[in-house]
Amino acid sequence: MSWRMTGFDGVPLTRGGWRFFLPDYDARYSEELRERLIDSAFAAIDGTLPTRVRRSRHAETWFEHFNQVGGPAAYFKVLDPIHGVNRARRIFKRGRAAHVASISAHLRAEAVGVPEILLLGAERRGGREIIVTARVEGFSIARHLRRAKLESRRGVLRALGAEVSRLHRAGYIHGDLSPFNIFVTGLEPPQFVFIDHERTRRTMLSRLARPRMRNLVQLGHLELFGITNTDRMRVWSGYAAGFSRRRRRAERRRVAAMLRERIAQDRKGGVAARVAASLGPRRKASGS
Repeated sequence: MSWRMTGFDGVPLTRGGWRFFLPDYDARYSEELRERLIDSAFAAIDGTLPTRVRRSRHAETWFEHFNQVGGPAAYFKVLDPIHGVNRARRIFKRGRAAHVASISAHLRAEAVGVPEILLLGAERRGGREIIVTARVEGFSIARHLRRAKLESRRGVLRALGAEVSRLHRAGYIHGDLSPFNIFVTGLEPPQFVFIDHERTRRTMLSRLARPRMRNLVQLGHLELFGITNTDRMRVWSGYAAGFSRRRRRAERRRVAAMLRERIAQDRKGGVAARVAASLGPRRKASGS
């Protein structure tokens, strides 16, 4: 893998059959922190890092604190090798870690919130990759909505719609725009950070209604605690604020139909119960 396509300055390293890249190493990292990052990356790769966060279809995520060496808390996402026909398609494309670094740099240039990348890595032969990012301070939309007061909730939902609209106007389609991949990092005014960019793309398809609507369906289809159709309309109102009345009405009908279809599919598959379990027991709303 060539790290020239990341859009970052930094230091490449080769260790134990892996190629690593430390963005802006000389400006931000002590020698001790650099070594700790790499040691923890190998522990995550081997499955021995103490704190395992989750296992998804294509990756495993781990967590580690580096406060003792002056570093942030960090997430280590180990991506599985690509198999089958998708592997052949990847021959002429940059690696997933390099893509995340590049798309993050472009999003940051558009003033879109993204996590700070601490370390990237690619296995020279096995096909695995690793992305290490600093922990985002705040709560995912899913968790924020469980604990926020009504006024805060309404303001955040409208602002979220406006921020997704800005993302689309800049030409980007998020690869997995779920409520778990958007963090609320500020409230006055609401501020957001988008995570998990392996499939995020800057594409001309962002000009078309269907790809944009699919992003909104990803965001709105989960039946999270207390989320109502009125809440979904608040997101839509923020998203469509700049639309003409005719376009707003037509696209609202379209996304509503797509949402109904996806929610029905979720109910058949028992998605709501799995999501509720992942959020843990309900807490009393305390505001934020």
